[in-house]
Amino acid sequence: MRSCLNTATTRGKPLADDVRLCGRVGFEGIEIDTGKLDEFLQGGSVEDLRALLDDCGVECAGLMAFAFTPFGDRAEQLERIRRYGPICRELGGRMLLSFIAEQPPQPMTHREAVASAAEAATEYAEAAAESGMLLALEPIGGREFMGGPTDALAVIEAADHPSLGVMVDTFHYYKSGVVPADVAAIPPEHLLIVHINDCEDLPRDQLTDANRLYPGLGVLPLNAYLDALRETGYDGFLSVEIFREEYWADDHESIVRNAREHLERVLES
Repeated sequence: MRSCLNTATTRGKPLADDVRLCGRVGFEGIEIDTGKLDEFLQGGSVEDLRALLDDCGVECAGLMAFAFTPFGDRAEQLERIRRYGPICRELGGRMLLSFIAEQPPQPMTHREAVASAAEAATEYAEAAAESGMLLALEPIGGREFMGGPTDALAVIEAADHPSLGVMVDTFHYYKSGVVPADVAAIPPEHLLIVHINDCEDLPRDQLTDANRLYPGLGVLPLNAYLDALRETGYDGFLSVEIFREEYWADDHESIVRNAREHLERVLES
């Protein structure tokens, strides 16, 4: 598996410096937030960013994040996918990440929710495929619908589109009670990227993104999740994604170096 930094971990820091620091500390990839990308493009070009990535030896793992809205209007998100897909391709990436952003309205049944989400996922995947991109569906911890891989995979199966896949986020999966065996059961052809992080020791229903920690500093069963990923044969990116103000306030290089070193320690253990 390959090391990667998600730029949410360094919120408020320049993308160009993210790339340079990733190269300096040995990250193999970078997963880029579209907000940071837009800031970079105010003073530079896509070609400039691709050249910087190449110079630093860092691969674009993909762009994030696009709200998956299967029960409401999705025109804005489809337009964003069509806008950013070609940019991701020019940067050498292959994946756009779309997180579940709403829940089924009442009294919609679970079967109806899967069918509606499959219809929407097909539209998202077709928009991504216009630029040769894959689209990863991201479950969100604690959600009744698509809180883990089971619903996401049901949507993917119903949609039956070759550009669709699912992602793993150790925090979200833990919050939803997803066990390592559930991860091991994900078909490898559908597993597109993994977000790795840790979290504080709190009741799962109290956990928020702000409780995330560097890998290995919390209570998540990371070794078990990683063993499960190895069972699937996954050899893609492990993207460190953390939303923590305490970390964001740190020196930029310290954040990136800490993310890389803590990930390496977990992998070595």
